[in-house]
Amino acid sequence: MSMLAALLLLSGPNFDIDPAYRPVGDPLAEARAGRIQCHDPDVAAHTCRIMTWFSEGAGDKVQVRQLTALSDSPALAAELRMAVTREGAGLCGVVDDAYMAGFRIVGSRAPYAPITDKRYAILYRDALVSALWNRKTCSYGYAKPGDPLQLEVGTVDGQFAGEMMSNYIWIGAGAGYRLKARLQV
Repeated sequence: MSMLAALLLLSGPNFDIDPAYRPVGDPLAEARAGRIQCHDPDVAAHTCRIMTWFSEGAGDKVQVRQLTALSDSPALAAELRMAVTREGAGLCGVVDDAYMAGFRIVGSRAPYAPITDKRYAILYRDALVSALWNRKTCSYGYAKPGDPLQLEVGTVDGQFAGEMMSNYIWIGAGAGYRLKARLQV
């Protein structure tokens, strides 16, 4: 590893965000306590656009199950089951054949049954593959002291990717949250 790469890992990325935000020291602490990441939460309605479950594996590997609401009518979600790697404060992976092997389109309401209409999978995969195929993506958590709403910042091939930013909270597994798609503008 070059000296520059080592310094970047030790110093952590700088995304020019509000200085009140601090890097999350242990991005999996809440997951070890049985909690789920809820992205773009609506606390009053108990909804999330994305729900993510993490479990630690051997070495720096982390198993991830993520549901992303695509549509409320029809009720569709993208489900990914993948392994990522802890790299310093980040969780990183590459969109490749192994990544896509864990992908399917499901109904966005529990029990998240697979959708048999393959058109949905093709459309979603085409967009994902065209943007990220064989590219390394990493996510980093940031938090303000005393604020449950955290910020996820992402990189693609080491470059800041603003479209990967989102807010999230940690919720209990039995908290009654459900998936809800983001309004299309």
